Amino acid sequence: MGIEDRGYMQKTIPFHRGLQATTWTLIVLFGFFVLNLIQESAGANFLGWAALYETSPRFWQWLTHSLLHFDFLHLLFNGLTLWWVGRIVEETDGVSTYFKTLTLGVLVGAFSWWLTGLNGPRLDGSLIGISAGVYALLIVALLDRLDEEVTILLFFILPVTLRIRWLIWALTLFALGGLLFSELPGRHQWAYWQPAWNGNGANRIAHSAHLGGLIAGWFIWRYLNQIDFFSGFALFKRKPSSPTPINAHAQPSRATPKALDSSRAELDRLLDKISAGGFGSLTPEEKRKLEELSARLR
Repeated sequence: MGIEDRGYMQKTIPFHRGLQATTWTLIVLFGFFVLNLIQESAGANFLGWAALYETSPRFWQWLTHSLLHFDFLHLLFNGLTLWWVGRIVEETDGVSTYFKTLTLGVLVGAFSWWLTGLNGPRLDGSLIGISAGVYALLIVALLDRLDEEVTILLFFILPVTLRIRWLIWALTLFALGGLLFSELPGRHQWAYWQPAWNGNGANRIAHSAHLGGLIAGWFIWRYLNQIDFFSGFALFKRKPSSPTPINAHAQPSRATPKALDSSRAELDRLLDKISAGGFGSLTPEEKRKLEELSARLR
């Protein structure tokens, strides 16, 4: 079996022992949701420290706001999406990349939301939810799967099958449209531009945070794929090794059993490292070595 036949090379979710980081994240979010229910039932306010407020935000609130959710549907939407894309990032790029993407998405989303309200008359708003981090994970997980199809439950009722590229475009356009036609004018008092989306709680959605998460995920995806930010989508080109002279009269060499055993041992070491920490735990040199060994042992 070649390396390309293994689960983590095909970006599937292989079985492994123990709870994933994605699962632990969902457990923590659900725990805070239960605490919030207790808070509301008791008429208390012991979680007020976690939300991010427009006025005088505390430094920890840039992250802790992601632990809270407005209602069960808010938690359900974020949780289902996190369960889907979080496991993909965790298995293909490693636990470290998962947490870095989630954290950076939350931070960039929070900062985008805060900037949206600058110089506005409303100073009583607050931000909660992990949506921005989930959007960042979605971009990192799916941006190289654009032509694959996925079935989603629209409004949790209607199944819709579409290509991933159109899903990403739809989310991006909805976030941008919500920012321009609902959130931005809703947080300011402009005589020339009023909110067009006010019904069904649309003005409560932090579209700016979603957009910030999408942007953060795009930058992380480019970094992980070694894409040069200064030359469009051109990949960094590694310096080629010196070409080996070809002798037309030379007989094809055959690897000795000892060399094959050594190659298999090295391949097993790399596969064990992937199994423990994901494909992203390999160094660039180890990734090149993995490709060479896989081609050699086919």
